[in-house]
Amino acid sequence: MPQEVTNDNIIENFRNISKVGKVEVTLCAELGKAKISLRDAIEYDEGSIVVLDKFEDEPVDVYVDDILIAKAKIVAIDDTYGIKIVEIIENEKLENKKNDTIDQI
Repeated sequence: MPQEVTNDNIIENFRNISKVGKVEVTLCAELGKAKISLRDAIEYDEGSIVVLDKFEDEPVDVYVDDILIAKAKIVAIDDTYGIKIVEIIENEKLENKKNDTIDQI
């Protein structure tokens, strides 16, 4: 059942955000995967090409501490790569992680 929105709820949410706002997490954008044999991996050399399971225009998966949170497009920023979020994934595991972190602080 949805929680009623009150001033107290809003204030509590801001307090919770301020508690976890400085906690560091690992963000990972996964370009794709390939299942290969160990023999193939050993034989790879400079210039070898590995075919991944994603298509060129398909969004990449974005994880926070191994929890899927979004889909994104890869973008070039000067001489580096970045990601542009195109879809947020609601994930109960991320909400549980946030609540566990708040409880630890």
